[in-house]
Amino acid sequence: MPNKALIIHGYGGSNQGNWFPWLQTELEKIGWNVDAPNLPNTNKPQLTEQLSVLANIWNFGELHTEGKRILIGHSLGGSLLLHLLEQDWKDPIDLAIIVASTSHKNHLPELEDYFATPHDFEKIKKNCKKFILIFSDNDSYINTETGPYYQHQLGENTELFMIHDAGHFMGRDGYETFPMILEFIQKNE
Repeated sequence: MPNKALIIHGYGGSNQGNWFPWLQTELEKIGWNVDAPNLPNTNKPQLTEQLSVLANIWNFGELHTEGKRILIGHSLGGSLLLHLLEQDWKDPIDLAIIVASTSHKNHLPELEDYFATPHDFEKIKKNCKKFILIFSDNDSYINTETGPYYQHQLGENTELFMIHDAGHFMGRDGYETFPMILEFIQKNE
């Protein structure tokens, strides 16, 4: 069974935005099976609807005995990734990479559905072996406290990278490619 990756875009986005197509192509070149769905109602997202789409792609109850499994979430996709890890997984995934994620402390009012209930960080940690958090020191959407907050909640198997002047890691911020993420994935193969 090949290594599997799931790339989750954020609010108002698509699987064709920012660095997502580049990362999918680069991972497929080295033999990964990559899912990067377009989530429904991206401008008015509903948590249960988006989780349902992801559940139809990845079977949480499936025992995964070969290959690595990773989740990559950007912005609201990072929050969705955490909700995904609160599901009943048969066995833990290998790596979750969260980029510029929103949090209960820092989100648009129309996204309250994602933060109405606090995350179950103990369950999340049980369902993932390692976390990499990537945040920027000048993100106009996410405050600089969010990365350290998630690092504290996710515990000792978490690395936080605060990148200088990276904005929200979007194409307009110079992120049509994201070699750093590819390097992290290759180091964890």
